[in-house]
Amino acid sequence: MNLGNQILNIRKEQQLTQEEFGRLFHVTRQTVSNWENEKSYPDLQVLVDMSNRFKISLDILLKEDSKMVRTIDKERVLGTIKHEKSIIDFFTGTGTGAIISSLISPDSAIRTIVIFVGLLMIGIGWYKKAKCDKKVFKSMEDNEKLKSN
Repeated sequence: MNLGNQILNIRKEQQLTQEEFGRLFHVTRQTVSNWENEKSYPDLQVLVDMSNRFKISLDILLKEDSKMVRTIDKERVLGTIKHEKSIIDFFTGTGTGAIISSLISPDSAIRTIVIFVGLLMIGIGWYKKAKCDKKVFKSMEDNEKLKSN
């Protein structure tokens, strides 16, 4: 049974309308409808709240719906990648800015140090990008393996 049907069954067993059910979890009636029709999924905290409120194991809610589990896994990986990309952008952007700004300053030991630190930051950014790319490719391979099974 999929998560949408699970939510529908829970709601009907509790004799709640979609609006009443939504109020319990601070969402709209339309959101509950989308969950039941699998147009979207509740976030993990809402699933935990459902599990606690209706005394239903998270295993029963989650493991029955492999599509939803894959969607949550994909969103988790994408969130991690976005976070890592912001760190990469910080290092490469700051390093580039430091180098460019020091190029217009007069020759001095400080200028040399700033250029060195800028190059170091760009190098760190590139290193982190390579590690991030490796994770992305591994995730894609794992996803392909799951699809083929």
